[in-house]
Amino acid sequence: MGNRVRRVLTAVGALLLAACAAHVPPVAGDPPGGRAESLRTSVEAIASRHTNLGRMAAVRERARDLGLAERTRTEWIDWFSLQRNVVIEVPGADPDAGIVYVTAHHDKTDLNPFKLASLLTNGLIDELAGLTYASQGAIDNATGVAIGLELAAGAVRDPLPHTLRVLLPGAEESGLRGTRAHVSRLSEAERARVRLALNVDSVATVESADCISTNVSDPRLVGVARAAAEHVDVELGLGEIPAGASSDFAPFRAHGFWRDLGRGILFSSVAGLLPQRSWFTGPFSVPVASFSACELIGVSDLVAGTILLPLGRIHGPRDRASRVDLRRLEAQHRLLRALLERAPAAVARRVVPRP
Repeated sequence: MGNRVRRVLTAVGALLLAACAAHVPPVAGDPPGGRAESLRTSVEAIASRHTNLGRMAAVRERARDLGLAERTRTEWIDWFSLQRNVVIEVPGADPDAGIVYVTAHHDKTDLNPFKLASLLTNGLIDELAGLTYASQGAIDNATGVAIGLELAAGAVRDPLPHTLRVLLPGAEESGLRGTRAHVSRLSEAERARVRLALNVDSVATVESADCISTNVSDPRLVGVARAAAEHVDVELGLGEIPAGASSDFAPFRAHGFWRDLGRGILFSSVAGLLPQRSWFTGPFSVPVASFSACELIGVSDLVAGTILLPLGRIHGPRDRASRVDLRRLEAQHRLLRALLERAPAAVARRVVPRP
């Protein structure tokens, strides 16, 4: 009888532990261990936070856990946002090799009327609107942040020739404001050192492989990315950013006052006419490449955008950690590391000068 009671108590205890751990469904796939387990931890840590300010805190905590605390800083975005950008910088072995960016936004959103109201106030009520969000933002974009953190940690252990600057912006879901503000405040000396920018936004889903977006990526980077994917035995498809969509590659691809003003109006309507920090800038452009899941946007997302309800694969409750494929996430990390080693030599520096 005593053994039977112990077995029952053990089973009940296991069920209780499972229930406590089930707050964030685990990412899919059996972990190969090591780096994959670290990526899993990052995704689940960020996805477990309900608010965007909480997600930013989780990013900083993970950076500390990965030994990046002294290389991490935060920066103000603009007058309309409580969110901040997180920036991690790892110096390269060659001081003259320049800077390569990896960008991945840490904020999340739901597609609902409250978010629309926030956009129409230029993001001023983002944190209030965030109380309505049901999305975990695991795919969009804890996956990209996890890769960015792991690349930075890897560059500390095994330095790249160039400086790696990992930009994990906030307020991407409010009109790319985090990256727009960051690029606008770069000094002329810093701009001259930037070689290229790689953007990772919503990768490693259980539904499909990952793609490089050919309609926004520099053709030279498309070629070197495909060669790098073949070299490290990673599947990489060719896709396109849907019409009307954007991500944090855009301010690096082409930036300036008129472009920034246009982006503000595109995303926030008349609220985009309110003065923003990112207005105060000169023309700037570097080669970019952007990566996302190949079949990220489905019919449900189009319907959701029409009726303003979070019914799609992203920007709603279906964006959960259980839909992240750990093997694809680890593979995407390997691809990005290989690309960081090859890409700077594959592109020519091109800066748009001031008129």
